[in-house]
Amino acid sequence: MEAVRTLPIRMAPLPGESLDSWLEALARRLHTRYGSLLSHLGLVNQPKDSGRSNAVNWTVALSDEEASGIAHATGVNREVIHALTLARFGGRAVLIDHEKRKVNRHRLWGRGAGSRYCPDCLAESCGRWQLNWRLGWSFACVRHRLLLADACPACGRLPRRYPFSRHSVPLPGVCGFRPSRELHPVAPGCGQDLARAENLRLPKEHPALKAQSLLSQTIEAGTADFGQYAHLPQACAVALSEVRAVAGRMLTSMDAAGLATLVPGDVLDAHLHPEPGARPKRQEPERAGFMAPPTAAMTAVGVIAALRVLGEEDLATAARTLRPLTSTVRDGFEKCTATTVGTWGRGTGPVLRKVQLAALAASMRPSDQLRYRTSADPAPPSAARQRQRLRRRASRLPAAMWPQWAVRLSPSRGAYPRVLAPALAAATLLVGSRISFDEAVAMLGQTTDALALSRMLQMLEQTPRWETTASALTRLADHLDARPSPINYERRRSLDYTDLLFAETWAQICRDAGQHPGTGRRLRIARCIVFTQISGTPIEHAPEFPTADHNVFRAEAERFTEVWTPRIREALREAARAFLHRHGIRREPLTWHPPTNLLDDLDLPGRDADGIDIQRLHDLVRGRRSPTRAAAATLGLSIEAVRLALEEHPAPAQPLTPSQARALGRVSHAIRRILTEEELRRRYLDERQSAKAIADDLGVSRQTITRLALEYGIPLQQGRRGHHPVDREWLFEQYVICRRPLPELAREMRVSTATMNRWAHDLDIPLRPRGGASHREALRPDTGSPS
Repeated sequence: MEAVRTLPIRMAPLPGESLDSWLEALARRLHTRYGSLLSHLGLVNQPKDSGRSNAVNWTVALSDEEASGIAHATGVNREVIHALTLARFGGRAVLIDHEKRKVNRHRLWGRGAGSRYCPDCLAESCGRWQLNWRLGWSFACVRHRLLLADACPACGRLPRRYPFSRHSVPLPGVCGFRPSRELHPVAPGCGQDLARAENLRLPKEHPALKAQSLLSQTIEAGTADFGQYAHLPQACAVALSEVRAVAGRMLTSMDAAGLATLVPGDVLDAHLHPEPGARPKRQEPERAGFMAPPTAAMTAVGVIAALRVLGEEDLATAARTLRPLTSTVRDGFEKCTATTVGTWGRGTGPVLRKVQLAALAASMRPSDQLRYRTSADPAPPSAARQRQRLRRRASRLPAAMWPQWAVRLSPSRGAYPRVLAPALAAATLLVGSRISFDEAVAMLGQTTDALALSRMLQMLEQTPRWETTASALTRLADHLDARPSPINYERRRSLDYTDLLFAETWAQICRDAGQHPGTGRRLRIARCIVFTQISGTPIEHAPEFPTADHNVFRAEAERFTEVWTPRIREALREAARAFLHRHGIRREPLTWHPPTNLLDDLDLPGRDADGIDIQRLHDLVRGRRSPTRAAAATLGLSIEAVRLALEEHPAPAQPLTPSQARALGRVSHAIRRILTEEELRRRYLDERQSAKAIADDLGVSRQTITRLALEYGIPLQQGRRGHHPVDREWLFEQYVICRRPLPELAREMRVSTATMNRWAHDLDIPLRPRGGASHREALRPDTGSPS
């Protein structure tokens, strides 16, 4: 390429102007033929007698060398020169083959040639043309509130389909379509002043103006974040491909009555009944909307209708608008199903797929709604990645849904919580996957079955809040996939629970809490409850759960957590932590659940237990035979929500009467704190105090001291020869020699008279007959000695 000389006169391009418009204006300012200016800039590379220049290709794109030459000759920055071509919108609003300098007409409504125009803009700018008028997405002038014109009102041709005549000085703002070369070899063209064209004027806030403004902003930003894209922003090209796909279906499949429900009447009328000469003389596409629409009115109708779907923030509303296109089969289209939604057009992305699946949801089974994520953004991974992701999700899921989530997802009637909770957990594995019911159930330890899972999903689908319930399950699955759980439930399900909560530990817990440990059934209940806390598995699968009379046992277990005290709860949790430590699990918390704020904006069937007034709840359950039922009726909550609140916030124990304290072992608990094992051994064995004496001193019964001695493993001395707290010599001397009565000796030894009498018998001490102390013989001193 030869060196380009600078031009004697320079003129900057207008903001947003196209390359050909600027060069035409520059040629007119220089009073030179258009072809001469192109030759000077080195842009003419065809023979002079070819009759047609290829300047239109330069408006599509320039090479760096060409842009540098133009910049040198005109004094305009090279980047500004590039911005005058359609390459400025490349990859966003148009796809360009830079090697051939051609626009892809099969994607993004690319226009191979020609330009729409705003007559008022041409009048204001003295005939200068905007680059964005060449885009298939331009259909209205927001500034002048005009629908763009498509054709020359005089000759009916598409403006700027061919470059201006290179043999003439350009006339800005007039139709440059060349007539027959034989008739007018140097004529500038039709010559019609395009600024005089009449077109549809739009009122302020018209949907067409809003749609045009939204598209222009999206194209300029390069990212779509409006409507459905607010939750999942997409690249501009993806969003426009989806607008094109929906618009094409609507223009092709919907009749005038259907379009009238989505599009204003003035624009729809301009599309259906165009003015003579308003439509350019060119071949109509066979499927309207799949190629760039030939008129601005048709483009406006398609875009406005498409944005009623994609521009709507609420997914349910967008799905309802799209549903007529998914529920019927049109000629030339295959039936829309979950597996064919990707055939609507190339380049589409997850947002359109999400709306399509939501529109199809009403005709899908509940399990398929979860599998295809009809209530959320679809994210289908490869089969290998899906299987790996599901294994991780299953390890982060308990076999029964967390109670904090189950109470929110459970309807007021229709299912037992013990049946629904395992089904909800298994349903979470269905989200975004293709596994069967049997596989989902097996991954969580077979705590339910495929039939129960199917029935629960069908039941939930019949409830008014199924859509939000499905959204909650999908959010839960996404949360578990994105964030690791601090608990490996798969490992906990495989633990050996035979050493869970030793009987001695349970007895100590009850002693510390002042509770009666029971005869063995309460221990089994406590073990089942701790098993459920640790493993997340339903109580029915605990090793201690009975095979017979299980309904009564389950009811007792439920009541156990309704009336337990904070001391019992914390002691059982400590026992559970000790169990985990014995099995090498030290870094995991005992319990955990995903944050319930994931559900804050969802209208779910159940209320959150966190909103309960705990003090009022405690007042309601005290002294009740059925505490949770009465409290639930008063608070307007489910029984499960009340039970969950009591499990997490047990009511403090109330002071007991003396009779209740003795019945519950509270006296033993109190005396145990005073009379430790060391103290009892000292007084009973070392100082040889009797149980009765110790009991009288502490104000309790002798049986309490006896039970405590047995509990401490202290051997009782009553009724056992050869093991008395007195020597025979001492007793013989005091009773026989000194003639002291037994009651006096008993008081000295702090035992009962009966005990002292028994000791004398055991030690072969001759006892005086009753009343013998008043006889003369009895009063005579005994000179014998003990044998």
